[in-house]
Amino acid sequence: MESQASMAPTPRALPYYVAFSQLLGLTVVAMTGAWLGLYRGGIAWESALQFNVHPLCMVIGLVFLQGDALLVYRVFRNEAKRTTKILHGLLHVFAFIIALVGLVAVFDYHRKKGYPDLYSLHSWCGILVFVLYLVQWLVGFSFFLFPGAS
Repeated sequence: MESQASMAPTPRALPYYVAFSQLLGLTVVAMTGAWLGLYRGGIAWESALQFNVHPLCMVIGLVFLQGDALLVYRVFRNEAKRTTKILHGLLHVFAFIIALVGLVAVFDYHRKKGYPDLYSLHSWCGILVFVLYLVQWLVGFSFFLFPGAS
């Protein structure tokens, strides 16, 4: 039996909202890249610029790709559920991997420079966000593997 939410008609303005959200997300990614390139010297892994990988990866992974993963079920309402589940899962996997690269970059940078880890409120809040995202990701993945559990 289908739920009421899946039978509800698509709002007429939804494509405009989605287009606006994509434009806004790409603008944030581009502005972060421009900020890192113009004012922070760019990004590189094996140099002092390794720290700059962190903000770019976090914006791409935890803001843009995660937001796109959340929109999949609204945008592709008429597609097969299996297809949308796979796309939703892939976007979350990419978001997780990119965010993990950003996390590794900042910890590796601190280790190379001899800076202490987790010394600010920003770092503790960031770890909390990442841990909660990981828990949510693992629970969601388990329900994806065992759909009868839901």
